[in-house]
Amino acid sequence: MVANRRMLTDHWKGIHRLVGLILFFSILSPLNAQELPILEKKVSITSENESLENLLKRLSQKVGCVFSYSSSVIDVKRTYSGTFNDQPLRLILEELFAGGVEAKQKGVYVILSPRQISKKELVVSGYVVDENTGKAIRDATVYDPITLKSSITDEFGYFQLAIKNPNLDSVRLVVNKKDYGDTLLVNDQLNPFQKVLLKTSEVDLEGVGKSLAKPMKDAWQWTKKSMGSTNLENVSDTLYRKVQVSLVPFIGTNRKLSGNVINDYSFNVWGGFSAGTNKVELGGLFNINKGDVKFLQMAGLFNLVGGAMQGVQMAGLTNVVLDDTRAVQMGGLGNFTSGSLQGVQLGGVLNLATKEVKGAQLGGVANYAHSDLSGVQVAGILNIGNRIKGSQIGLFNYADSISGVSIGLLSVVRKGYRQVEVGADEVLPLNFAFRTGTRNFYNILSAGFRPDFTDSVTWAFGYGVGAAPRLGKKVFMNIELSSSQMNLANVAALNLINRAYIGLEYQFGKNIGIYFGPSINWRLYDTGFQHHPDMFTYANPRIQNENSPREGSFASQMWFGGRAGLRIY
Repeated sequence: MVANRRMLTDHWKGIHRLVGLILFFSILSPLNAQELPILEKKVSITSENESLENLLKRLSQKVGCVFSYSSSVIDVKRTYSGTFNDQPLRLILEELFAGGVEAKQKGVYVILSPRQISKKELVVSGYVVDENTGKAIRDATVYDPITLKSSITDEFGYFQLAIKNPNLDSVRLVVNKKDYGDTLLVNDQLNPFQKVLLKTSEVDLEGVGKSLAKPMKDAWQWTKKSMGSTNLENVSDTLYRKVQVSLVPFIGTNRKLSGNVINDYSFNVWGGFSAGTNKVELGGLFNINKGDVKFLQMAGLFNLVGGAMQGVQMAGLTNVVLDDTRAVQMGGLGNFTSGSLQGVQLGGVLNLATKEVKGAQLGGVANYAHSDLSGVQVAGILNIGNRIKGSQIGLFNYADSISGVSIGLLSVVRKGYRQVEVGADEVLPLNFAFRTGTRNFYNILSAGFRPDFTDSVTWAFGYGVGAAPRLGKKVFMNIELSSSQMNLANVAALNLINRAYIGLEYQFGKNIGIYFGPSINWRLYDTGFQHHPDMFTYANPRIQNENSPREGSFASQMWFGGRAGLRIY
C-alpha cells in the first residue's frame, strides 16, 4: 500500500514538472518572438574624439551584442565625435563608418565587413521616416521606374533594393507612401545607405477611394495585403511597357509594380494585374486591369477592367467593365458593364448594363438594361429595360416605356398598352381579358364563363397575341390570334378553340371604349373524352367544316363567329 502511494506521489510530481516546463516555454516563446533584431535596437550615445574601437565596445554593452570584424580591413583606430539620440544601431554604424561597412546579424554577433561595390549590381538600403515625427514609415514603396525593381519598407521603416546592371548616370529611385508626398532620389544622391524623410501630403487623398484602383483590389481579395497592392496604393506614377509576361499578378516582368504599368501587349500564364492594355491581352485564367483596355482581351475564366473597354472582350465565364464599353463582350456565363454600352453583350446566362445601351444584349437566360436602350434585347427567359427604342424578345419582358416591339409570352410596359376587357362571343356570354405590351404587339390573358343550370360550370382560359394599329383619332383596328381551353368543371381533355379575330375599337371616353368584330374559329378536341361541354347554348353558328375521324383520336370544327364588349384603359 505504501509503495503504491509513493508511486502515485512520484507520478504527480512528474506531471507537475511537465506542466511547469510547458508554462515556462509558452511564456518564453512569445518573448523571444517579440525580441527586436539587434540592428534595429535604438541607442542614445555621445562620443568626443573617441576611437571607433572603444565606441564599438560601449555600443555592444548597450545593445547586448558582440561585434565581429577584422581590424586589418576595417579601420577602428580613427576617432569620432558626435551624438546619437534614440537611433537604430544599423543607422549609427552607417554614420560611424561613412557607409563603407556592411553590418549583418547572426545570433548575438554583428559581423562588420567592407561594403563591396559592383558595376553589375547596385544595392541601396536605408530607412524611410516621417519628417515631422521622426517615426519609421512602414509599407512605403521604393522602386526603380526603369527596371521596375521595388521594395517595401518593413515595420522599422527599413528597405533594401538591388538593381542589376545599373546605369549610374541615369539611376532614379522613387519613394512613395499613401498620404505622403513623393520623393525622388537621383544618381548623385544615391549613396548605398539612405535616410529618406517624407512629408505628409497636403493633397486630400480621400478622393483616391473613388478611383478604380480600390474596387480592382477589393475584387481580388488575396492581393489586398500583398506588396503589389501596397505599391498600387503608394505609387501614383503611370509607367509604360511594350510587352509584359507574368505568371500571376506581381510575378512577372513588371514585378511588383505591375499595377502601375500600361502595356501594349500583355501575356499572363495564369493571370495578370496591370494598369491598362493598349493592344492585346491574353490570360490563361484571368486578366485584371485597373485602367482602360483595347483592342482584344481574352481569358479562360474572367476579365476585369477598371476603366473603359474598346474592341473585343472574351472570357470563359464572365467579363466585367467598370466604365464605358465600346466592344463586343462574349462571356460563357455573362457580361457586366457599369458604364454605357455601345456594342454587343453575348452571355450564356446574364447580361447587365447600368447605363445607356446602344446595340444588343443577347442572353441565354436574362438581360438587364438599367437606363435607355437603343437596339434589341433577346433572352431565353427574361428581359428588363428602362426606356427602349427597339425590341424585346423573350419569354417575359418588362420595360418602363418602349417605342418598338416587345415580343414574348408576357410583356409588361409600365407606360405602355394595358386594357381590361369584358365581353361576349358565340360560345361564352361572359369573357374577361387583360392586354399588356404595346399597340404594335401585345399579349392577351383571358378567361370566360357560362352560367349553366347544372352542377358543373363551363369555363375557359386562354392566351393570345395581337396588334392594334390606329385608324383615326379614336378608332383602332384589332388583329389578334388566340387559343382557349374550354372545360366542364375540371380540365379533363384537350378542347381548344383557336381564334383569328379582326375588329374595330372605338374610344368614346378617356379611359373607356367599345369593340366588335368577326372571327374565324377552329376547334380541336379529343374524341375519346365523352364529357366535353356543349359548345353552343344561346347561339347557333353554322359549322363550315368538320373533321370527325375514328373515336379515340382528335376531331376538328370550323365556324365564323364574332365578339363584342367594353374595354377599360
